[in-house]
Amino acid sequence: MAIGTTLGAAVAGAGAVEDEPVTSAVGGRKASGGTGRAPSPGAGPQVTTLDSGRRVVTDAVAGGASATVVALVGVGGRDEPEHLAGASHFLEHLLCKGSASRPSAEVAESVDAVGGELDAVTDRERTAVQVRVPAADAAFALDLLGDLVVRPALRPDEVEVERRVILEELAQAEEDPEDRAHTLSATCLYGAHPLGREVLGDRRTLKEMGRADISSFHAARYRPEAMVVAAAGAVDHDTVVALVERWDDEHARKTASDAAVSLTEPRLPPESLTPSTKVLRRAGEQVHLVLGWPLGAVASGDRAAWDVLVQVLGGGPASRLFRSVRDERGLAYAVDASLSMHSDAAALTAYAGCSPRAVAEVRAVVGDEVERLATDGPTVREVEVAIGYLAGSSTLALEDSGIRAWRVGIEELERGGARPAAERIDEFRQVTVDDTRRVAAILGTAPSVVAVGPVSRRTRL
Repeated sequence: MAIGTTLGAAVAGAGAVEDEPVTSAVGGRKASGGTGRAPSPGAGPQVTTLDSGRRVVTDAVAGGASATVVALVGVGGRDEPEHLAGASHFLEHLLCKGSASRPSAEVAESVDAVGGELDAVTDRERTAVQVRVPAADAAFALDLLGDLVVRPALRPDEVEVERRVILEELAQAEEDPEDRAHTLSATCLYGAHPLGREVLGDRRTLKEMGRADISSFHAARYRPEAMVVAAAGAVDHDTVVALVERWDDEHARKTASDAAVSLTEPRLPPESLTPSTKVLRRAGEQVHLVLGWPLGAVASGDRAAWDVLVQVLGGGPASRLFRSVRDERGLAYAVDASLSMHSDAAALTAYAGCSPRAVAEVRAVVGDEVERLATDGPTVREVEVAIGYLAGSSTLALEDSGIRAWRVGIEELERGGARPAAERIDEFRQVTVDDTRRVAAILGTAPSVVAVGPVSRRTRL
């Protein structure tokens, strides 16, 4: 759940479906500085592991106008004990409220004063805080980011304020029918497993969670070895490393208490479930329909093939779902397909928003398209178009320092190491039609179905 909108695009882009340290009294910066020498063009990402275990990865862009720094931690909604469901997201909110030496108002003012952006996001397997600034303010961004993620204040009054804010956020998510449909789809796909839970938590846990719980969770999960700091744009690797090394003082290296260690939950894969149907009837003009197919654990070598296949199915105006549901039949304005990949599970979902009278037909058309794709696979031309889109859009995204930072950060945190952009893009170009047909065959099963909206009791899904 992001504070701003920047990170949503960065997260999607990451999956490809991806100065001298100076201080002042306000915001920890002054006008002079920068990140040192210009980066070498085409150098690719550089990685350093600090003595603390924290990893630093950079993707420098010669002549870039911006710098983005991201702290990624390998903890999310699935990693929480049940009584602390929502702790990752609660902590994410509080990280952006400042440290003991930086009050919340000062954080906001100092970022605004340079025209920067402070964002944070939590999902099922990671939490991240990002600062994007003009190139000359990169040192300020790294100094601020370290304070926020290593030494958050967690002030009692701000805990209570953010508790109310998150409860409002949860209410908004439950009122949003599209959001609610996707959440219920995760429940259908994963059942009682933590991957099926609402990342925001629930009202009971959010009301009962105290400052001590959140502080212990931070001590247990935000340890240096669990964090990757990624920087991209107008940055210099050695300077970034030197600045991040300053984060690892005695406070950062303290040993977690027994209570904190107990909050480190092992990740267990979800069990296979029988497909199910959930209908949540509520007033409105549209029905929000989500069909979901569990894929099991996806091998790293199959990721690109799945990205291509999902693009063929529902990735844009040239996709099968867009053509069959919207262009040919006019049944929906919004229709798409997406892929959610976790460390030990994955799922393909297809979404459409349509009128109540069209919902049964939309469900049938989407199901037929997926079944046909599973049986026959995509055509050679469809694969060519999908690869062209993924490779081209990934190339265009390289102009955004935020997306670059996210891509190398997530690769370093979760996928065995950061890679040059050219290698990542070339992976799409190596996907064959046979690759896509092989993975498509997994979809030859009945989906779980979720419908939220004014669904007639006579409608069969």
